[in-house]
Amino acid sequence: MKKQHTVVVLLACLLFAMPGMGQDEGPELNLTDCIRIALENNVSINTYRNLKQVADNNVKASYSAILPTIDFSTSASKFKAGEAVYVGDVPVGQDMDGNVIFEQQLVTQDPRERDNFGLNWAVNQNIFDGGNWWNAIKKGKIDADLAAHDLIARTNEAIRIVAQNYFDLLKQQKLMEVNELAVGRSQDNLDKTQQMFEIGSVAKVDVFRARVNLGNDKISAITQRNTVMNSKQTLNISMGKEPNTSLEISKDFSFDYAIPSVEELINTAFDNNPDIMRQEKDIESTSADVAIAKSAYYPRLGFFFRYDRNSNDSFSRLYNDLDRNWEMRYGLSLSWNLFNGFQDHARVQNSKIQLRNVELVYEDFRRNLESDVTVLWQRYADLNEIVEINRDNLEAAGEEYRLANERYRLGSGTSLDLREAQVNLTEAERILVVAEYDLIITYAQIQETVGKIQTALTFSKQ
Repeated sequence: MKKQHTVVVLLACLLFAMPGMGQDEGPELNLTDCIRIALENNVSINTYRNLKQVADNNVKASYSAILPTIDFSTSASKFKAGEAVYVGDVPVGQDMDGNVIFEQQLVTQDPRERDNFGLNWAVNQNIFDGGNWWNAIKKGKIDADLAAHDLIARTNEAIRIVAQNYFDLLKQQKLMEVNELAVGRSQDNLDKTQQMFEIGSVAKVDVFRARVNLGNDKISAITQRNTVMNSKQTLNISMGKEPNTSLEISKDFSFDYAIPSVEELINTAFDNNPDIMRQEKDIESTSADVAIAKSAYYPRLGFFFRYDRNSNDSFSRLYNDLDRNWEMRYGLSLSWNLFNGFQDHARVQNSKIQLRNVELVYEDFRRNLESDVTVLWQRYADLNEIVEINRDNLEAAGEEYRLANERYRLGSGTSLDLREAQVNLTEAERILVVAEYDLIITYAQIQETVGKIQTALTFSKQ
């Protein structure tokens, strides 16, 4: 059963004048604008885009084991040798049986030189290698899918971070307005108390107390002003911009969304979360590694062809008289590694261990993912309930403050009662703002966890 929740946040007041933040210029950015800028500038996303391209290139390279290799080479060289003197066997005649008689004599060989030219073509084609080539191609494709899921996961993460920082900034700005209202109430109370003191209705201590209350509320406003500035810097950084870049974001919007049951969310996460899909691909890739390692147990069969031309007097003979000065070799080659000191066995066993490790990581991730979805779903439900409770609390706190103000004006109430009612009203406003925006932020976290954030964050400017 689905629950339909509609959170309408209206920010209509101007922000409190803040030093260092009053120079913001340029058009307002809504959430879609901020996400678009982040996806263009985010270093992590651009890095993973490049890694995806590398993985795609590796798919092409994985076909190398089945495609033929064709090599061409040509050479030109000159051989030179100086006069040589050495002891050699020199024929000096024949014996009675006609055998050549040799004697060792000092031989002088004249200087010599010659040219040598060569041209070679070689083709090699793998026919069977124990399954290495088709498992390498399979692994290359799986790794490309794995890289794609990595890119999606990092994109989803960037969107969630930007959305979180965007709504946190709106929350801090709204809390700034709450502090501004508190300062305004304290100023009114001080003015009223001063007037009542001048006519003798209250004691001087009430005036001092009202001044202290105003000072404390101003300090809270100053602290919140710095929080707003930090939130702007955080949002700028998450968009890949300089922290002090001028920034204005849309403050008036409606945000409608639905959250299904926790069981539906868990199933959606198992089907769509890019990190779990990446780990599933990691298992497939590691399984291909096992098959590649096992291919070493099988013989290798290939076809080869080689054509050579040589000439030792003229380069032109390489391309003339094609029916001369050539050699050709072709045939099949078979090799089989029968024993290499257990290296192949160790490689297979290690790849199986790695596969099991990857499977263990996957199982652990599934458990944690289910836990994360459950926790976020419960937090969302709790926040939704807190929002409803605090709307009632805010209404009651507003009435309490109105009555305390009236009693104080009539002299039947004390300044402490009035301050307590004012603090309660400010706290109710603050809690409601925090709960409303935390509800939206939790929604964004849920959508990232279940892998639906890119389609779920619809944002329309009013």
